[in-house]
Amino acid sequence: MGSDPLKVLGGVVLGLAAVWCAGCKKDAPAASAPVDAGVVVATVDAGIPDAGTVARISKPLRFSNVGLKRVADGGVTVSYTLTNPGTAQGRGNTCLMLVDEHGLAISSQTIGFVTVKGGGDDTFEDSTSVDDLRWNQARSLILYTTAYDTLCYDDRARRTSEPFALLPTGAPAPAGLPVPKLPPDSTPEDFEVSGLQLRRGGTPPGPSLTYTVKNVSGHRASASGCLRAYAREGSYALEEVDVGEFDLAPAASSTQTVPVAFHKDRHWGEATVLRFFVDPYGCVMSGGAGNPGLPVNLPAEAGSEEAHHDAE
Repeated sequence: MGSDPLKVLGGVVLGLAAVWCAGCKKDAPAASAPVDAGVVVATVDAGIPDAGTVARISKPLRFSNVGLKRVADGGVTVSYTLTNPGTAQGRGNTCLMLVDEHGLAISSQTIGFVTVKGGGDDTFEDSTSVDDLRWNQARSLILYTTAYDTLCYDDRARRTSEPFALLPTGAPAPAGLPVPKLPPDSTPEDFEVSGLQLRRGGTPPGPSLTYTVKNVSGHRASASGCLRAYAREGSYALEEVDVGEFDLAPAASSTQTVPVAFHKDRHWGEATVLRFFVDPYGCVMSGGAGNPGLPVNLPAEAGSEEAHHDAE
């Protein structure tokens, strides 16, 4: 009686699989391989539920020959050499962190993108812009790199270099400065506003708004002011203009007098309601249900005496 062709074929396949697997070698776990600069190994602790990932860099990149220059328009140029002591290519983002007098991070931003071959070094020159508000509060600067798939302004960013600290003048910073945590996202509730005053003349000439804003949170917080004019309560805004910005340490305050330039001057006569808002994104995002703004008294005529409102 002849053999079943399907059974014969199945036996051949099983036999070949046995021969091939006899010579197979199981790959070593990824975590046992050496970890070089810019290469991140993520491991999960199976014994702790939701432990998350842990980044480990055994051979971080190193900064040297750092130079810094800032010009009047807020531009900042940073030159530096990066050395890669590992064997794998290091690539990612170069970050510049500003730190205040209390050792708190003001902000961190990407200034460049780098690739350094294993065992080598390369020199870079990057340019960025930092506004006067933040720069004038900085007492030290910290350079570092992160993995290519993480962001400088995210405190969870995986750092792939040794930090390099310097002063805003470009001189070396004291040794041992820690890299602080970045502040959480700011909210309108982080600020308390008082002393709102609208002037339609005087010094400076033209309409201006004066107010004091205080950071009542436990972390650094930044936001902008927004003034909106309405023809009546509940209507769409006739005008909205950004009026000042602030970046403050906990418990710090700032008093500002900011010009108010409506796009159409006739709106001064048409507006019956003015409201002042604080929001991290200024007029773009302010005015939601949880941020009704503060009323500002509007003088009846241009050139009248100042109107004053103390925000509670």
